[in-house]
Amino acid sequence: MEARPLVSVTGCFLIYLALGTILTFGNLTPYLTSYLKQRVKKDITYEESSWIFYSYISTNSLLYFGGKLGFLIGRRWSMIIGSCIFCFGIAVTYWSVQHSLVATIITYGVVSTFGYICCCGHPLVTAIEWFPSKKGLVTGIVSSGIALTPLFMNTVQALFVNPSNLQPAPDGFFNSDEMLESVPALFLTMASVAGIILLIGLLMYQELPRELNEEETISSELTTVYTKSRQSCCKETNESITKVVDCRTTMKNEEIFASLNGDSVKVNVDDELLYSNGEIKLHVPPKKAVKTKEFYLLSVAFICSYYPFIFVNVFYKAYGQTFISDDTFLSTIGSVAGVVHAISRVIVGLIQDKLSYKLTSLLLLGIKTVLLFTLVATPYGGEVMYMIWICGLFTTFSFPFVCIPAVIAESFGTKYTTEIFGIILFTSG
Repeated sequence: MEARPLVSVTGCFLIYLALGTILTFGNLTPYLTSYLKQRVKKDITYEESSWIFYSYISTNSLLYFGGKLGFLIGRRWSMIIGSCIFCFGIAVTYWSVQHSLVATIITYGVVSTFGYICCCGHPLVTAIEWFPSKKGLVTGIVSSGIALTPLFMNTVQALFVNPSNLQPAPDGFFNSDEMLESVPALFLTMASVAGIILLIGLLMYQELPRELNEEETISSELTTVYTKSRQSCCKETNESITKVVDCRTTMKNEEIFASLNGDSVKVNVDDELLYSNGEIKLHVPPKKAVKTKEFYLLSVAFICSYYPFIFVNVFYKAYGQTFISDDTFLSTIGSVAGVVHAISRVIVGLIQDKLSYKLTSLLLLGIKTVLLFTLVATPYGGEVMYMIWICGLFTTFSFPFVCIPAVIAESFGTKYTTEIFGIILFTSG
């Protein structure tokens, strides 16, 4: 097998692994909020500091424009620009966190997220284009990078800020001067680690090459087969059927695979055409996608899974501290949940490829609902039960990041996948 697809998908995975830094806020928030309370604003609460993450959610809803930027200047350049902004936003929080909560919201919540949206989405589309017959699997593999970030970043944060495993005071905040003094420098460390991973990922990243100068001569036999296929399609409108088949197949720059005696051959077709499972489909632009019922069904399903993910991701550690007096253990829960989440993304992608989007979504949303309703019982079960419940919830949270992008690519084509996903994200913001 050619190495380029595997190298490129690995690069896409590493890009997502770095972008997941911003999603470790659940582990970071006790350190960050404690610093703001002790050094900046004495009456700050976890509810107020959570606005840092909410600003990420709001800014992330502009993902459509990140997809548009990639369409205009190319995915690679969009990700290069986004990587620089992303790392800058995290690094400059070294100064903003020493100034005010508002400044921290702007740098860590808004600026870094602008970089995030310039990168997010493009690696998924590229991976799907390399492996079009395994959309769910490659989407799961690439997006699992974000889920794996807590595995090492939570450890970096805990060892950097709290190597002695000190416990918070009864009010839920840390007050050790030694701990608090290391919080600003933590953001420089996080930016450096993310920057190195992004650089490696971008160096490995490769897009599926477009054959601009294909051989113009095609064997007459193949041309005849393709022409007959088109004629047969058009003749169906004159026969005893009620379906109208659109036969606009103007020859241009994209590839279509036609079958001849079991062999696959390449034929140039219109840029807007997609050949999948033996039928011709269109790459549906966003302005047409939003007029379909599928778009709104996907939006509702996304909202039902996205907001519980945000809630649990932000507050799992703060809630756990109310009955578990072990900061290292709570950080470990986040790391283990990240690994489980990453593995589940790959498995969920495989399940969706083998079964269907509908069955996969029903399974994941059902399990998530049960676990959320019973989460309040975890204090009675102790540390083990809490870890099982959090890991179980993170298993179901693969749905909006694996199933939705894959089914968008399947339903509307890969050309506008990032933009359509961005609009769905905007409807949830």
